[in-house]
Amino acid sequence: MSSEFDYAIIGAGPAGLAAAATAAKAGLRTVVIDEQPEPGGQIYRAVETVARERPAALAVLGDDYTAGLDLVRAFRASGAEYRPQSTVWRVDADGRVWHAAAGRAGVLAAKRVLVATGAMERPMPFPGWTLPGVLTCGAVQVSLKSAAIVPHG
Repeated sequence: MSSEFDYAIIGAGPAGLAAAATAAKAGLRTVVIDEQPEPGGQIYRAVETVARERPAALAVLGDDYTAGLDLVRAFRASGAEYRPQSTVWRVDADGRVWHAAAGRAGVLAAKRVLVATGAMERPMPFPGWTLPGVLTCGAVQVSLKSAAIVPHG
């Protein structure tokens, strides 16, 4: 694995994947670092696994979710280096990106760094929202996409 890149992208969601595929196609040595085990971010979470292991679920999850397969495939074919299950804890002004994976820390250098970490869920508090069994929309979609579990009460 190289430790010097033209372009380092933090986040393997839709924006990070599109940027990586575009950069790699343009000939830039590109790396994508992400905490999750598969590319896709929250919106396309586990799309490769769902397509491979539970293809009937694609119809349930819809065309918008299934469209993520094309994006992930383009990224995989782009030649960009992919470092899943990696946590970035520091980015220096000179382009050094400090990260850790599998209990090992490392640093890579990039001429440019794109932070494409996506959105975050901000649940609206309501009476009882912290009780056991109460889930946010984000938690429900993670259960559905990752484990084909539909929570019910």
